[in-house]
Amino acid sequence: MLTINLSRELENELSSLTNDKETFIIEAIREKIALNKNTVSQEESMKEESNIFGHKIVIEEFNSTRIENWGDY
Repeated sequence: MLTINLSRELENELSSLTNDKETFIIEAIREKIALNKNTVSQEESMKEESNIFGHKIVIEEFNSTRIENWGDY
C-alpha cells in the first residue's frame, strides 16, 4: 500500500478532472510505467542500430582498401 499527500493546488486540479481520484492516479501510474518501458526499449534499439551502422561503416571502409602487398609488412 502507498499513501501520498498532494498539495492543495494539485488536489484541486485532480478534483476538477475526476471524482474517482484513486482510479485516476492508478491509471496515470500504469501509463507512466508503460511509457517508461517503451522509452527504454526504444533507446536500447537505437543504440543497437547505431552499433550495427558503425560496424557497417568500418566494414565498408576496410573493403575499399587495397590489400595488395600487405604481406610485405
